[in-house]
Amino acid sequence: MFSSLALGLQMGLTTVLPMPAATIALGDLPQDELAAYTRVIEDRGGWWLELDDRLLVAAPVTAWPELVEGERIIDDLGGIRPDDLALQARGCPLHPSAPLPAIARAGRHALVRAPATLLPYRLPERSEWRPVVPNRSLAQDWRARGLLDRAKRAANPDVQQRVDAVGRDRWFGVLSHLATYDRSSRRSDIANARDWLLGKFASLGLQTSTYSFPMTGTVAVPQVNVIGTLAGTNLPDEWIIVGAHYDSIQTNGGSTAAAPGAEDNASGCAAVVEMAEVFTRFPPQRTMIFTCFSGEEQGLIGSTRWVEDALRPNGHLPKIQLALIMDMIGYSQDGQLDVLLETSSTLSTVFPPFQSAVADYAGELVPHTSTNPFGSDHMPFINRGVPSLLVIEYDYDLYPGYHRTNDLPGTISNALDMGGGVLKMNAAVLAEAAGFEASALFRDGFE
Repeated sequence: MFSSLALGLQMGLTTVLPMPAATIALGDLPQDELAAYTRVIEDRGGWWLELDDRLLVAAPVTAWPELVEGERIIDDLGGIRPDDLALQARGCPLHPSAPLPAIARAGRHALVRAPATLLPYRLPERSEWRPVVPNRSLAQDWRARGLLDRAKRAANPDVQQRVDAVGRDRWFGVLSHLATYDRSSRRSDIANARDWLLGKFASLGLQTSTYSFPMTGTVAVPQVNVIGTLAGTNLPDEWIIVGAHYDSIQTNGGSTAAAPGAEDNASGCAAVVEMAEVFTRFPPQRTMIFTCFSGEEQGLIGSTRWVEDALRPNGHLPKIQLALIMDMIGYSQDGQLDVLLETSSTLSTVFPPFQSAVADYAGELVPHTSTNPFGSDHMPFINRGVPSLLVIEYDYDLYPGYHRTNDLPGTISNALDMGGGVLKMNAAVLAEAAGFEASALFRDGFE
């Protein structure tokens, strides 16, 4: 086992002395004012972390009183260093240990104090645990920071046409139908869900195919990704991936209980079908590949095998302009429709189109961002440097049916509003990403 010092040096963590630290409320502090404040913190020898609705501030004793004067302190943390902290994933079924008390939320991770005994679990390649790098935005609320106002533009009539074609009731109908199947990867009924999805894609005029892959421990159930392809009109070798997993799991009902998986993840898979409904009506310039993965609940197996064994060896990865993955998109605990957009820091250039899409076409959403990705089917793409982003509800860890037998359509509160907002945002992003020829009506300037 590595010593704490050796592991810290291996990971490049800071070795600064402990400083007074606290989390302070950000409220609706505009982004430019927040940026100015964090620059002052750094200039005074301190460090900071943006954590959605709060800021962790650490600074030398001499600078501390001035930096926090007048601020609302949420939690006095005492003296800490960055390497006293870690990011611990929440809601991941593969998580190796019990959750520690959270200092603050950071996307789908929690910022926690990590004693030295947990350091071996903080290796960078373990996405369930992440080291803390100071002076970073770990999670951000776009609306509170005023970033949506900056992104707002005049709606594009062609994009609006595609957004208006979204059917949230149709989406919920597909979700409800998928939840009638026991889609556990270890049950034969998942094959019936697979065949229904293939039929649905075919009925929309997509070119259908499957990708089969092995999965250890599965008994007599072939594992298959379902694929529907819509060829681009004039850029067929540039691809847009729209994906979600269709398998499900339950952990509370015993070995014979069904896993209906309405929210996780019939909601995302139904959204893939809904996007196919929209874009088969409005043919895109780029090829769109609608993919429903299996084996996600066992460790992203279906998406990983497709990326590593089919796309990469055949030279297809450079063709992908965007991989949009949806996982749990229908639940909101309350009327505030919070949605999380997640990718890696190196691929954060995928954020602005979503920022504009919310501002212009889906203003009911409250978007948050995270650059600490893990645990869903965007990861195989991110690991290969493919522009990819996960859309997931921000209340996912509060969902009462998560991985349970009561993950049924009726358990998903605020489904039509939440899912409908996500569908509009995604339709707008995909319209611009996939490309379109402006309609003659609007090219000529007449209405």
